[in-house]
Amino acid sequence: MLSRFFNRFRNNRGLDAELADHLAQLKQERIDAGDPPEQAELYARRHLGNPALIHEDVYESTPLQPLETALRHASFALRTFRRNGSAYLFAIAILTLGIGMSVTMFSLVQAVLLKPLPFPDQDAIQVIWKQDQVAGVALVELAYPELGDLQALKAFDSVALMPTTLYGYGRVLDTGHGDPVQLEGTPVSHDFFRVLGVKPALGRDFTDADEQVNAAPVVVLSDHVWRKHFSADPAILGRQIRLNGAGVTVIGVTAPAIDFPRGVDIWLPLGVTPMKERRGATYLQAIARTRPGFSASAIQAQVASLFQRQARDYPQFYSNSQRAVVTPLPQYWTGSARIHLWISLGASLLLLIAACICASNLFLSRALARRREIATRTSLGAAPRHILAQFAVEGLTAAILAAVSGTLLAAALIRVLVLWAPADIPRLTEATLDPRGLAFALGTAALAALVCSFAPAWLITRLDLDALLREGGQRTAGSRTGKRLQRIFVMAQTAATVLLLSICVLLVVSYRAMLNTDVGFANRDTVTMNLALRGSELTAESRDAFYTRLLEKLHAVPGVTNAGAILLRPFEGNVGWDLRYEFDFEAGRHRNEELPSANYEVVTPGYLATVGTPLLEGRDFRLTDFDKAEPVVIISNALARQLRKSGHDPLGLRLRFGRRPDDVWWKVIGVAAEARYRRVTETGIDLYVNYLQTGIPTNYVVVRGTRPTQELVALVRQAAAEIDPRQAIAGTATLGDLIDRDTARHRFNMIVLVWFAACAVILAAAGVYSVITESLAVRTREIALKVALGAGRPRLLRELAGSALAFVVIGELLGLVAAAAAGRAATDLLYTVKPSDPLVLAAVFAFLFLVSTAAAIQPAWTAARRDPRAALQSD
Repeated sequence: MLSRFFNRFRNNRGLDAELADHLAQLKQERIDAGDPPEQAELYARRHLGNPALIHEDVYESTPLQPLETALRHASFALRTFRRNGSAYLFAIAILTLGIGMSVTMFSLVQAVLLKPLPFPDQDAIQVIWKQDQVAGVALVELAYPELGDLQALKAFDSVALMPTTLYGYGRVLDTGHGDPVQLEGTPVSHDFFRVLGVKPALGRDFTDADEQVNAAPVVVLSDHVWRKHFSADPAILGRQIRLNGAGVTVIGVTAPAIDFPRGVDIWLPLGVTPMKERRGATYLQAIARTRPGFSASAIQAQVASLFQRQARDYPQFYSNSQRAVVTPLPQYWTGSARIHLWISLGASLLLLIAACICASNLFLSRALARRREIATRTSLGAAPRHILAQFAVEGLTAAILAAVSGTLLAAALIRVLVLWAPADIPRLTEATLDPRGLAFALGTAALAALVCSFAPAWLITRLDLDALLREGGQRTAGSRTGKRLQRIFVMAQTAATVLLLSICVLLVVSYRAMLNTDVGFANRDTVTMNLALRGSELTAESRDAFYTRLLEKLHAVPGVTNAGAILLRPFEGNVGWDLRYEFDFEAGRHRNEELPSANYEVVTPGYLATVGTPLLEGRDFRLTDFDKAEPVVIISNALARQLRKSGHDPLGLRLRFGRRPDDVWWKVIGVAAEARYRRVTETGIDLYVNYLQTGIPTNYVVVRGTRPTQELVALVRQAAAEIDPRQAIAGTATLGDLIDRDTARHRFNMIVLVWFAACAVILAAAGVYSVITESLAVRTREIALKVALGAGRPRLLRELAGSALAFVVIGELLGLVAAAAAGRAATDLLYTVKPSDPLVLAAVFAFLFLVSTAAAIQPAWTAARRDPRAALQSD
């Protein structure tokens, strides 16, 4: 059918008529000159030339000729694939795997990291806080008066403040039907939305008047709250809703894409109070929009200079060891997910390279097997460019087939990973196979086509045609060049596999260490939930009374074994209360900024037993430790060890928080085991105080019992409703859930890399196998002669397999060097293991060598056991 289509254009009837007229004219000219008709016709035909060649020349000048040539090459490639189905099918499957994995990871990176945020000129928005490397505090918050300091900097067009976390700013919404709902709220200064460069989809945002004392309470709703709880009613503007029992006027509704800070439900004006005007009241971070023309280094320098002036002008509030942290909003938005995804994408590209090399090796093996065919076609007049074009089209055809199947594989993998990935990776649920992903797939297909075509094309240019035609049944000519190229491919593929496998094993070892880490909470089945009391009439006494009655009710319920409450439950992120402290025996020796800091937790009696943190010395809190009793504190064992090293028994010592004349001294009554409240991978010092002796409220209930989780939650909800039906419960999770959530990104990254590494190992084994198989096919006669002359099979086996394994070892050594260097980029993802851990690298080397040995021995053993007479006869 293809030939009939193009022959219509070759057999141009108009050209035939034109040639006939030209032939008749030449013939008539010779007859008029006196030649006989027969001689005149012979002269005319010789002068005109071969009509068929004229047709071909004319046809080749049209655009159809290259199209026909390409289609014929593609048709020949498909027939070649069909004749040698297993080899080419395996190559296409390898490329499908590499393209599919890389397109999948690119689509995830595109959705999370490359896709612009819903804020105009996002790179001009900076998030600002401090860190104290001397005290070991990664997040030092700002105070409200620092807003004016930052606004005075020339680099910033506008500045706003917001809390460092959503924790503590929720509101209970009275829906008017059913149970009250707890909403995550964040108070912000009035320029917040201006800094982001967005306006509400409905209504207005905050103004300076909304932050003034005695201003009417207002709120801006998120789109999902508006739709879920108010049925997307546009008349919500100007209406009052009940938050924490008080009426609040709705002034705006944001667009659906606005979710900053992540997880927020409502925005409230930050407001000004006497407490907020204190420079010591630090609980905020700043966001600022920079003016054009200021570089990142200039912005950093201005903010750093400001913080240094603050430490000089207000030494009672700020420390010289505090440093400025200025982070672009896109980087702040993605957090640690950025490094996880970049490493996963890099691993997928390594797998793609390994797949291309392995497929190219298979194409090279087939080219070596077709050497005589190539030589015969060349001797019969085929132009080298046509043969090169044929191999190029074969590589392109395989790449196109692999790209199509790889794209389908990627579409399925994206859905799987989106469902399975941690929920805290921003915008991952938006990942799809969009046009950029398809363009990336085309790019990988072009790379695959180039790599798969290069090796055969390079081999063709090195062939000795005379030797090939003289070799008869032997297959030796041209094999030396091909084998050298195959071994280079094996080295490169092995190096890439070692690099990928090393990073994978490091993450596996690291994740295993995380799982084996004693986080200090033995009772992983303990149920935790947020029950932050809301209401304008609540006082410290009424809050304490609520929790006292709640815990009494819970302890009286059958099936509840322990219950307690805490200020901030474990693994709520890199947030918490870090307070400086000093003991009585060292009082006054150090400046305030030199005092150590510790995680400060307000708990109820029985909390430690509920979560499974052992009390190593002393006693637990009691209800008799109320506000009029001597203030008491429980310290963690990490601090107790430091005290013992300095010659002090921790029990009975007194400490105070900060250094002010009115600070009270707290007596140490117990030592608790170490617990990790921020991250599984982070250690620190914890200080526990009784909720009855501080005005700071507890916000989370912890309960443990013999009943299922949902029943325990229902019991807490029922008990709380009996005391105050306005309060809402949210954020239910067991301690095991919280631990798993904290390690979820590490687990996700590790499993993805395990997939990649397993695929790379299979490809490496396939590469070694193909090299050995081709080598044995070329050396069939040589091996048969050696066996016939008495060569021992073990020695022959070592010789056949060793030639390929030598290059495997070289590739592994190169890969180990690359792994040691690349491992430093993954340092932030590792826990208790170094990037260049010798045991890990040695294990990777040994494992891959054993896999390669197994892949080499099987065909070598088969060849060594073959009957030499049958081999010589077949050759």
